[in-house]
Amino acid sequence: MLSPLSMTIIVAIIAVVVCIMVVAFVCLVRKHQKLKRDHEDLTEIVHGHNNDLRELFAASLTMDDRMAAVDGQLRVLSAKMNDFQQSEASNHPYSSAIQKVRSGASVSELMQNSGLSQDEAALLIRLHGSKPR
Repeated sequence: MLSPLSMTIIVAIIAVVVCIMVVAFVCLVRKHQKLKRDHEDLTEIVHGHNNDLRELFAASLTMDDRMAAVDGQLRVLSAKMNDFQQSEASNHPYSSAIQKVRSGASVSELMQNSGLSQDEAALLIRLHGSKPR
């Protein structure tokens, strides 16, 4: 059998070990609670970022649609502008004769190739020909 002193020492050692275990348990519980709160906070932040990403993606799709529409309108306007420029040039009765004058055609060439009178050809050369320096 153990002596009362040995029993007291054993009980004291057990009490110290139990106290250490209780303190360690309390510390672990607090750490667990803090980690749980941190996890909840981070989960909330991640959900917020996911929502932001969804909204940005939806906005980018909308902008893509708008840009495609603007691109289509730009193509239509460009085609109309080209058509207008071509029709304006072809509607001008003297446009081909003016081009020939700018290329250096003479009065007789204009009369033969463009069907102009001598006065018309001379006037076009005076108006659109190269200027003497």
